[in-house]
Amino acid sequence: MKETQQGRRFVIIDDFLSAQHFAAAQDLMERTAFTVRESVISTEDGPAFRSRGVRFGSDLGATDVGVQAHVYEELARTVRAYSDFYGESGTDWDKITLAFWKYPAGSRLGWHNDAGLGRQGEFILFLHDRWRPSWGGELKLIDEDPPPVTADETAESDLVLRMEARIERVKTSPVAIVPKPNRLVMVKADTVHTIGRVDHTAGDTLRRSLTGFVSKSPTRERTRASALASLSAMLTTN
Repeated sequence: MKETQQGRRFVIIDDFLSAQHFAAAQDLMERTAFTVRESVISTEDGPAFRSRGVRFGSDLGATDVGVQAHVYEELARTVRAYSDFYGESGTDWDKITLAFWKYPAGSRLGWHNDAGLGRQGEFILFLHDRWRPSWGGELKLIDEDPPPVTADETAESDLVLRMEARIERVKTSPVAIVPKPNRLVMVKADTVHTIGRVDHTAGDTLRRSLTGFVSKSPTRERTRASALASLSAMLTTN
């Protein structure tokens, strides 16, 4: 592995997998079923395709790994190695969830921050054979710790507008990361980021990735509190 760039809130590792393991990950993706997913960020984003998810714990106790275990093990090993980035395995996080994604020409994912749900961060491994920079689809992020939330931002119901308001208050410009094949990008939770629209010149070439979240499972007390809060809300509105 070769670490090519590190910022405050991201790390890039090029040539992440060996040629054999990269081919295995691509083969697994080709044999995986996908469903159309409309963006939860903005209706202007366009559709993407998502696979069924995979989840395993910090001890690599996989629930649905199969013969491609070595790919997942390498990702989990790297997550554990970056404890200064994601925190300590078993203490700060205890599970990794994975899914394959495919973005066709014309689609994007609007500005968001993937905060909450016990997330410590995420990672993206690009699995297409080739990608021309002119095809777009860059991962753009704000490499700056998020500023304090303002009252105006809290009052804004539109997520994209909230994120854009945050971007206007930071001191740096977005970093654009080209989705090169076999490039792994690790991102801290609550980092404002977006997937740039895939240009029409990409034709039938899809932006392919394996995306994972590194998270802490909720405790029984937190789960019970969330259930009670949901029940209280239902009783209040009905």
